[in-house]
Amino acid sequence: MRYRIVVAIRPEDAGLMREVLGDEFDLIVCTSLPEAQSALTQEVHMIACGVHFDDGRMFDLLKHVKADEALRAIPFWGVLRDEGMLSSAITRGIRTAMKTLGANGLFNLSQMRTDRQPELLYKELRTTLAQSLSANGASQP
Repeated sequence: MRYRIVVAIRPEDAGLMREVLGDEFDLIVCTSLPEAQSALTQEVHMIACGVHFDDGRMFDLLKHVKADEALRAIPFWGVLRDEGMLSSAITRGIRTAMKTLGANGLFNLSQMRTDRQPELLYKELRTTLAQSLSANGASQP
C-alpha cells in the first residue's frame, strides 16, 4: 500500500499535480471544499492544497483540518502555481499566514523551474514528501 494524499486543487491544475506527485502515492483529487472535507473521513496521510483551490478556499480547508482533533496531525502543504503573477511579498504573506494557521509550508511549483528536467525535480519532491511522512510517524497502510 502507499501513502494517501488528499489533493485539493482547481480542476485545471489536477493534471500537473498528478505529474508532480506521480504514481508513488494514492491521490484523492478534490475540487471543492465539501468534497475535500468528505475525503478526510478516510485515512489520509497528507493534504496538498492549492492556494487557488475552490475560488481561494485553501484557508477554509486549513482551518477545518486544524480545528478537528482527529485531523490536526495530518501534514498540510500549500501548493502555489503562480506563473510569476504574484509578487514575492504576496507569496511570503501567504506562506506566513499558512504557517500561523498550522500548515507545514508552501511549495511554489513555479519556482521549481530550472534548467533541469521537471521530472527530476518532481522525483526529488516526491522523495522529500515520502521521507517527511515517514519521519513524522505516518505508517504506510
